[in-house]
Amino acid sequence: MYQRLLVPLDGSLLAEAVLPIVERLAPAYGATVLLLHVIERGAPATVHGETHLQAAGAAAAYLDTVALRLRAQGIAVETHAHEAPEGDVARSIATHAQEEHADLIVLCTHGSGGIRDLLFGSIAQQVLKHGAVPVLLARPAAPGAAPPFRPRRILVALDATAAAEEALAPAQEMARRLGATLHLVMVVATLTTTQGKRHALAQALPTATRALLDLEEEEARRYLEAAADRLSTDDLTVTTEVRRGDTSTVLADEAAEPGVGLVVLATHGRAGVQAIWGASVTARLLGRTRAPLLLLRTLDR
Repeated sequence: MYQRLLVPLDGSLLAEAVLPIVERLAPAYGATVLLLHVIERGAPATVHGETHLQAAGAAAAYLDTVALRLRAQGIAVETHAHEAPEGDVARSIATHAQEEHADLIVLCTHGSGGIRDLLFGSIAQQVLKHGAVPVLLARPAAPGAAPPFRPRRILVALDATAAAEEALAPAQEMARRLGATLHLVMVVATLTTTQGKRHALAQALPTATRALLDLEEEEARRYLEAAADRLSTDDLTVTTEVRRGDTSTVLADEAAEPGVGLVVLATHGRAGVQAIWGASVTARLLGRTRAPLLLLRTLDR
């Protein structure tokens, strides 16, 4: 249940690409929205070609303007302009998420001061590493071009581990509240996309490895069907699909298909956080689809 949505904004129109998502999620969950701007120490004069908000008064006025838009739709909104200049905006936002008891952080992948990796690589990673607050990442849109958030399918990537399954309950609830289909996907390697020790084995024993991978595909199919049976309800349709190939490439292709409006991924503790960012799975997904990504921090196993 997402009752408090933290929305960091830097004053640019690009960052406001998250607002259609907020406008859809807040009423669906009956959530309160907290709009946040953190004054950046030594910030540039402009951000994304627009005047940078360097004074607390200007930041507060900007947040009030955005709040009026949301309140006009019946959404409860709070605003906070952090007055003390911060050298580490990412850490400040992560701290605010904890102090404000946020259930979900919704942010754009471009960063404050035009540094694209600030929000994507630093804030999201810090939040996932140091806390349990989910992060919903959206790609920036051209000013005035942010489309409504009306997902027809919500994609959940699974790997048959308990950690990955922690994405199921939040994704199920979101699909139900948004009237979307829940689509469960699992990727099984091919002979040429195996990795590590298995790749060496595939080179030495290709026939045996191919047979083993075929068995894994059948097991994955049964696993997903069982999960779908547990999750399906009268008001929720659950579909399943097993794909073959490289995990990040296949998921990127899947996420780019028409109708996919949200992708849900669960990290696997510290190792999972490093794996997601190190392997650039999330970056590849963001580069291939307009769909937002919901990243869920799981407990260490």
